[in-house]
Amino acid sequence: MKEIKNPLEASIDRSNGKIEISIAKKYNETEEAMYKSYMSVCAMEDKTLTDTSEMDEKETMKACGMQYDKMRAMMNEVGEGGLTEKQKKLPPALQKAILEKMKKEGKLSEEAEAAYSKLLSKDDKKKKEVSPQDEVKVVENPKKDA
Repeated sequence: MKEIKNPLEASIDRSNGKIEISIAKKYNETEEAMYKSYMSVCAMEDKTLTDTSEMDEKETMKACGMQYDKMRAMMNEVGEGGLTEKQKKLPPALQKAILEKMKKEGKLSEEAEAAYSKLLSKDDKKKKEVSPQDEVKVVENPKKDA
């Protein structure tokens, strides 16, 4: 999958006999990380946020982008210093992105900060690695066991 970029937004001002065109990124720096996280979850997990199972890459990105715009207000809500009930139903990757955005904006309470660090610690924990020799059965005398 290609790198997810912050979409551009154009505005045209036709006042005083002049035309002024401005092109800027659609989402600010703090929301951009949340947008990218949303788009990657939406594109990778077909039925999590919107059903993209029968779509090609271009259609998937378009459908996910439209769904993000619909959910944007809910994802930018600020609960009592942490996630709202609706936000808690989102996939963990999105919860993490929302909490990171709140932290950057200074809208995270101490309780939410603890939940945020707990969420991060779940992701950052190393899983137990099993090497091939751990699963190999040692046979003392192979001719007798066969």
